[in-house]
Amino acid sequence: MLNVLRQIVQEVNSAADLDAALQILVERVQSAMETEVCSVYVLNPEERRYVLRATKGLNPEAVGKVSLSASEGLVGLVAVREEPINLQDAASHPRYRYLSETGEERYNSFLGVPIIHHKRILGVLVVQQSARRKFDESEEAFMVTMSAHWRRYWPMLRRLGRYWKLPIIPSVR
Repeated sequence: MLNVLRQIVQEVNSAADLDAALQILVERVQSAMETEVCSVYVLNPEERRYVLRATKGLNPEAVGKVSLSASEGLVGLVAVREEPINLQDAASHPRYRYLSETGEERYNSFLGVPIIHHKRILGVLVVQQSARRKFDESEEAFMVTMSAHWRRYWPMLRRLGRYWKLPIIPSVR
C-alpha cells in the first residue's frame, strides 16, 4: 500500500487544479481499496457545510450540489468526532441521511475518515460498498494514512481552488 500511496501523491502533485486533484484522489483510493465508491466532502467554511467535491461511484451530477452540515449524516458525524466511522450497515445508523441525488441507496458499508490540518477539519474522505461488512483494520489504516498524507498537500491545493477558499475554521466539537 505504501507504493500506492506514493503514486497517488505524485499524481495529485501533478494535477492541473483542485478539482482534478480531488478526482485523482477518489479514483485512486477507490481502486486501491477495491470498493464501489470513494468520495471526498470538502468543508465550505462560509456556509459551514461539507460539499461533495469529487466521487468515483456516486452520481457525478451530485458533485458540487450535495452538502451536509456538521449535524447531518455520517459525514457530519465523522467531522464532529474527528475520527473514523466504520459501519457495515450505514442506513441503520441514527445519523444516516439519505441523499437521493447521489444514488447511494445501494451501498451499505461505510468508512469515513476526517481530513484534519492544524486541528481544523478540512473535509471527509469516504469509501462505500454494497456488501454489508466492516472494513478491516488494514483498510481503515490505509484510509487514515491517506487522509493524514493528503492534508499535507491541502495548502498547495488551496491555492488552486476556484470555488472557495479552503478551510479554515476551527473544528466543531
